[in-house]
Amino acid sequence: MLLQAHPSVFRDLPAPPRQRRFWPVLVATLALWRACRRTRRHLSTLNDRELADVGLSRTQQRVECAKPFWQA
Repeated sequence: MLLQAHPSVFRDLPAPPRQRRFWPVLVATLALWRACRRTRRHLSTLNDRELADVGLSRTQQRVECAKPFWQA
């Protein structure tokens, strides 16, 4: 005969480590993707003088702006 515990017994137990890290990692990943998207969008608006100030060529700008947002 198997013993079965009522589900309320497990309610007060802490979550396993993997579940506790899921949401902070997800939020951090989404924030990184948003920052990459915002930065590349701003980079695409820079003129030649501003690109020279940053130390990028027009070709480097195009390559960076062509990357998808999830690629850091």
